[in-house]
Amino acid sequence: MKEFIFIWNIENISYSWHKIGESIISPSFTAGPIHNSVWTLQLYPRGEFDTDYFSLYLGRGVDFGPVNLSINFEFSCISSENLPLNSYTFTEADVSFSMTSGFGHPRFVRCHEVFIKRKDLYLPRDVLTLRCRMWKDEGIVKEFGQSVGHTRLQIERILLMENTNPKFADENIVYIHSKRQNKSLISISILHCEDSIKIVINPTNVEYIKFSVLKLSFYNKTIRKILCEHVSSWLGAPRQEFWRLQLEAGNEDSVQNNVELLGEFVYSNGEVTKHLENNYPYSSRLPELVSKYISSHIPSGNLSDSPGISQNLWNLYVEHVLCDFEIKTRTSSLFVHKIVLCARSPVFLAMLTGDMKEKRNECVEINDIADNILEKFLLFLYTDSFENLEWEAAISLYYAADKYQVERLKILCCSYLLKNVDVDNVCELLMLADEHHDSCFKSRVEDFILQNDEKIFRSSTWKQFVDEQPFLPAKTMLLKYDEERADFPFKLVEDLTDKETEDKQNIDNPSPI
Repeated sequence: MKEFIFIWNIENISYSWHKIGESIISPSFTAGPIHNSVWTLQLYPRGEFDTDYFSLYLGRGVDFGPVNLSINFEFSCISSENLPLNSYTFTEADVSFSMTSGFGHPRFVRCHEVFIKRKDLYLPRDVLTLRCRMWKDEGIVKEFGQSVGHTRLQIERILLMENTNPKFADENIVYIHSKRQNKSLISISILHCEDSIKIVINPTNVEYIKFSVLKLSFYNKTIRKILCEHVSSWLGAPRQEFWRLQLEAGNEDSVQNNVELLGEFVYSNGEVTKHLENNYPYSSRLPELVSKYISSHIPSGNLSDSPGISQNLWNLYVEHVLCDFEIKTRTSSLFVHKIVLCARSPVFLAMLTGDMKEKRNECVEINDIADNILEKFLLFLYTDSFENLEWEAAISLYYAADKYQVERLKILCCSYLLKNVDVDNVCELLMLADEHHDSCFKSRVEDFILQNDEKIFRSSTWKQFVDEQPFLPAKTMLLKYDEERADFPFKLVEDLTDKETEDKQNIDNPSPI
């Protein structure tokens, strides 16, 4: 087994200026265990052909390895807790990399998932983390290597804080000044009216700006309230705009009082910096040595005899210690802890902190989840783990996770189901994703169907599915003729040699910022 993992951190990804068909290329890395081959990742933040999706490719550079190299590889987006949010696997039976060629997925993940719906998971501190795992099942001795690449989209963040206490019809002009460029970039004209504030945005020295976001808020310091606010973004240089911000009823006179303008202008100009951390070779004895080191520094006893906090919490539940909330099912009652439910589920948090009957009665009825599944669900809430997961249990847990918005459990159930999907159960999975309006999950199931369309469409399971649910399978079958998905999962990318050269020139000769 020869394996190599490359982690790629892309900072300030929200300020990417790349248009459709334009990509960010990672630092070049060498996969030592795999014939010292040279690689890069290539990300299209606004898609290669479809602006609704990120496109991601693995490209081989020029090296001294085999002319044609077949490998298994897997793409994943990684959360701050090192949890894979979504993954795609490509097998060596389907791809063979020649020099300067590449393969990947043109619809890797929806932009809406990354930038809006699950931004907190995908972009902690506005950093997108991608992982590419590569391996070959050959050799007796396991060889492992890893490296980490960093790409930073350079930005400048400019903050505004101006007192505006005019009488009606007075005009204020505020300037956004760049310390890096040592000049004013934008002037903001502010005119206060009876029931609104008129604003004119006048860009001046913005020819180098590739992408920018401007947010303005008018804040009353006396009543500590934002009166109105507005946000604009520009792909390319900022343009002149006219805003009319409506004041809430009752706040018309407050603009004459203690009002402050708060603003934030963030822009990128196309400058990129990147670097690669050292490779980390694998030693087959490393886990053994670490274990022995830890054991040797424990004064007495066994570390496994000392339970962690998750086990301690679960023991409180099992032994009914300080339980303060009841969950009633059709056949039994479970006594739990409010603080655990609220910490793990936004639904329970709203239920137990708002003015709802469950809070008053200290009890909730759950009749749509079987008792054994509810036990597994609670086990996960308390310990962040589950045992002996099987297909039917995973589907039921997915339902529970979606109902109570336990995102981590939902992701793990999706991962298990997608890894175990086959011709016989794919119809059930497609219906599950469709019923829960999970677009990312559904897209992954559809991709599996497109990969195995001949087997699936000829199966008795699919024929029965068409008889019972004609609309959903018909809509899925039409995807076969969608040109944007016709080449999935492997789409040959352009020669990366010129791309890398061009990217290096952009780094060596950046636009001024």
